[in-house]
Amino acid sequence: MYMLETFKLAGAIMLLALISGCAEMKIKKSCCAGTWYNADKEELSEEINGYLKNTVDKKITGIKAIIVPHAGIAYSGSVAAKSFKQLENEDFNKVIILGTAHTYPLEGASMLDVDYYETPLGNVQVCGDVKDKKILKNVDEAHVKEHSIEIELPFLQKILKDFCIVPIIVGRTNTTEFSNFLSKNIDNKTLIVVSVDLSHFHDYDAAKKLDTYSINSILNLEEGNIEDSEIDSPYAVMSVIELAKKFGWKTELLEYKNSGDITGDKTSVVGYSAIVFYEGEKNILEKNYTEEEKRYILNLAKHSVEKFVKTGKKNKAKNIPDKLKEERACFVTLTEKDELRGCIGNLEPAGPLYQSIVDNAISACSEDPRFSPVEEKELDRLHYEVSVLTEPKKIDYTDEPDLFKKIKGKGIILKKGFYQATYLPQVWAQFDNEKDFLSSLCQKAGLSKNSWKENIEVYAYDAVVVE
Repeated sequence: MYMLETFKLAGAIMLLALISGCAEMKIKKSCCAGTWYNADKEELSEEINGYLKNTVDKKITGIKAIIVPHAGIAYSGSVAAKSFKQLENEDFNKVIILGTAHTYPLEGASMLDVDYYETPLGNVQVCGDVKDKKILKNVDEAHVKEHSIEIELPFLQKILKDFCIVPIIVGRTNTTEFSNFLSKNIDNKTLIVVSVDLSHFHDYDAAKKLDTYSINSILNLEEGNIEDSEIDSPYAVMSVIELAKKFGWKTELLEYKNSGDITGDKTSVVGYSAIVFYEGEKNILEKNYTEEEKRYILNLAKHSVEKFVKTGKKNKAKNIPDKLKEERACFVTLTEKDELRGCIGNLEPAGPLYQSIVDNAISACSEDPRFSPVEEKELDRLHYEVSVLTEPKKIDYTDEPDLFKKIKGKGIILKKGFYQATYLPQVWAQFDNEKDFLSSLCQKAGLSKNSWKENIEVYAYDAVVVE
């Protein structure tokens, strides 16, 4: 009897061991704790908090990707914090981290087959729903001593709540294929973190020159320059640039420093940058308006014109969608047989959007000084276009090429003293080049055609065009 019970007990223990073995999680042990950052949980937490506390949240919305450095946190943490700080108001549940192959000659991209990454602040879960995994290898040797992914985790742990990571080391790879892979694995709650350092081991002035070239290439989405620049993860950066061009993301440099700025030793330095990729306000607006809301916008403009022309009375909006109750500036444009028939609007919000549409539609058909008021017999021939504007932002530029690059395709406001004029973004289709566009806009403002070359204020905005 005793032997039978012992046998049963041994069997139960063996079964329990098997179950425990099946349930055991695979964890990548930290290779950074005690070297690249502090191994003590409280001290590391305090250090990260300090970097974030001393960083300004620039209130950038629609963030899709960030570039951060991956040197030891004591060296690059203050720069990395500039990007991570911008995530405080975002809601991400998945973070794709693109690391660099420092310790292994990696061809392609590798994602380690583990369930968690370990840091002193706790374990970070690896996402299990990665699509199109065939483009990823599992090269253990590339990950064993690689710090570029793990170095970013403590910042993410302090900023985000519930999230998992897709940790990928990117070696030499086909950037178009890899960009397509990334595209399949992102949604509105996905962040891409590109872990990358700039130039290595040049003197301070030489490094700044090299890094300026690299940073400008990223900001201008010139992926062709990246492979020739001196950064340690060119293929990851090029892939994200391709994504940015595909989805219309914008870029902004938040900080550039090199190790010489941190340590004071400027004889041999490493460059660090903090850059964000984000959806422009135009992209966000476009996503916010449903097809039903767009139809409402057009019908509101049309009914407002028709009622005023026929009765002289203002149209009263009914069943107003919530999005049209937001304060937004807009223009209403009327055309007849592709010829302008009236265009009136406001550059700053003058109340809820629906009311601005009503008011500007009436003004466009009756108060545009370039045209006689619209008559009832014309109503059936009118084409309506409503442009919902983003907030105008002043453009700072260094020279003509810089100005031309920053205004192309934008709505533009020129201001000089009491003189002011604007062209909507769609007006660019009427001009062959930037000089003609600016000259015409100056003349519209009552200035000489070359006034744009002088001391003049330039503002730019985007517009969501509903027609």
